[in-house]
Amino acid sequence: MNSDAVVSDKHYNNLHFFIGLGLATSSSIFIGSSFIIKKIALKKLNDLGNLRASAGGYGYLKQWMWWLGLLTMVVGEGANLLAYAFAPAALVTPLGALSVLVAAVLSSKFLNEKLNFIGKIGCFLCIIGSVIFVIHSPKTEEIQEFSELQNKIFDFLFISYVLTIFVMTLIIKIVFVPRFGNTNVVVYLLICSAIGSLTVVFCKGVALGIKETVEGGEVIQDRKLTNPVLSIKNWYLSGFLNNRQ
Repeated sequence: MNSDAVVSDKHYNNLHFFIGLGLATSSSIFIGSSFIIKKIALKKLNDLGNLRASAGGYGYLKQWMWWLGLLTMVVGEGANLLAYAFAPAALVTPLGALSVLVAAVLSSKFLNEKLNFIGKIGCFLCIIGSVIFVIHSPKTEEIQEFSELQNKIFDFLFISYVLTIFVMTLIIKIVFVPRFGNTNVVVYLLICSAIGSLTVVFCKGVALGIKETVEGGEVIQDRKLTNPVLSIKNWYLSGFLNNRQ
């Protein structure tokens, strides 16, 4: 019986791994395609003499192709969110880079935006990196249930990490953005990466919650989760986004 249970668990984990892999890959295809579809729609509007969105124009809202691109992005983001419920975050997150490759290939085909030699090398490295991640990423997840994630959230190391990200982001926002924000993109890349590391954790939680809800389980067993941690996270992210505007 024990050997049968081990084989069954291995098959279950492998099935979930490939489901997550498929969702993550399809997500990159949808998201990468959405950029091209919206770009084609905006180019058509520009050729017709419509005012650009950056100049206050809203003609794109009347363009069906732009809405198709937006819908494609929504589908891709949804698939990416669901992928976190089946595959480890160490696999799903890096595969998001494939959307850049998809956009590069499609832009060369449909927008006549040719890649130079360095760009082609970048696409090749993106493919190689994705293959390495797929081969060597863990096939099973350390956290498979929402209750396990609840316990991890209140761990001292995780709380220390969140506070470190919070302080680092504030320092970059207050000190470096006014001085270098208009001249160096690395400043915003640091902010994006720092906050992105937290959103991966919360996306994982949402995906596990959706999965367990569909399966008929009780997601939030510890009511204290609804108070300080999520409230602080929401305040932190909303406050930062408001400061950006």
